[in-house]
Amino acid sequence: MKKNAFKSVIAALAVSAVAVSSTAMVAFAAKAAGQDYDLAGLDPTKATVKPTLTIETKEVDEASAAGSTVTLNLSVEGAAGKYAPTGLHVQFDERLELVQRDGEYAEKGDAGKKLSYTEEKDGNNGFFVTTSADKDSGNDGVLWTFDLKLPADAKGGDFFPVEIAYKSTENAKDLFTNVDQNEEGQLMQAWVFTNGIVQGGIQVKGPTTTTTSTTTTTTTTTTTTSTTTTTSTSSATTSKASTTTTTTTAAKTTTKAGNSPKTGVQGAGLAVAGLAIAVGTAFALRKKED
Repeated sequence: MKKNAFKSVIAALAVSAVAVSSTAMVAFAAKAAGQDYDLAGLDPTKATVKPTLTIETKEVDEASAAGSTVTLNLSVEGAAGKYAPTGLHVQFDERLELVQRDGEYAEKGDAGKKLSYTEEKDGNNGFFVTTSADKDSGNDGVLWTFDLKLPADAKGGDFFPVEIAYKSTENAKDLFTNVDQNEEGQLMQAWVFTNGIVQGGIQVKGPTTTTTSTTTTTTTTTTTTSTTTTTSTSSATTSKASTTTTTTTAAKTTTKAGNSPKTGVQGAGLAVAGLAIAVGTAFALRKKED
C-alpha cells in the first residue's frame, strides 16, 4: 500500500472513531419511555407550542466514579408561560440509588418557582413529580434537580440511563399541559410525550489513551555485478614467431661460440659439434706432418 493511501485509511478510521464517540454523547428528541401515549385522534405536528423536556447526560471520571453521587437536571425548553399542570415519571438504571436532597427525592428548580409541587418515590428505581398553578406560570430552564449514587463497581465505559417515562392508569395520566387543558394544551402535551423528550444518564469515562501511528519507509537497493571473460586464442602465428626466434638465436650462437645453444631447432647442436671435431682433426694431422 502506498504511503498516501495508508495515511488516507488511517485518517478515515480516525474520523469514523470520532463520529461514533460523538454519536454516543449526542441526544435527540424522541418519544418518552414507558407506555405509548394515546393520541386520541390528535396530530402533534399541529401543536403551536412544541416544548422539549431534557434529562441531562453527565460524564464522570473513572477514578472518582465508584460510589460517588451525581447531580442531574430535568429542563424545559420552548414553553415559557405556556404550562402549569405537569405530572412526570423519571426512571433510572436499577444499579443507581436515589439520594434525597434535604429530605426530598427531587428539588424544584427556577423554571417552576411560581408553581406548587409534589414529589414521591416510585418503586426502587424511579420517582414521580407534579406541578400546578392557577395560571400558566411555568418557565424554561431547570424544572427538577435530583441526585443519583453510582455503584461501587462502576468502571470506565459504563453508562447508566435516566429517562422520562410516560405512565397512564384509569385514575391518572402523566401531564404537561396548560391550565385550561384546551386543544392547544392537549396538542402541546401530545407533542411532548411523542416527540419532545431527550433522555439522559451518567457516562463513566475510562482513562485517556493516546495512540501514535508511525509510518516507516524501507528502500531496497539491488546491485548487479557483470563479469567479462576474455578468451585468448592461440594461432599458428604464435608458433611461427617462436620458430623464427629460435632459428635466429641458433645462427648467432654458431657465429660467436662453439657451444650448443640451450634451445633451438633439434639437430642444430649436433651439426655444430661435428664441425668442431672436423676442424680439430684437421689441425692435428697438419701438426703431425710438420
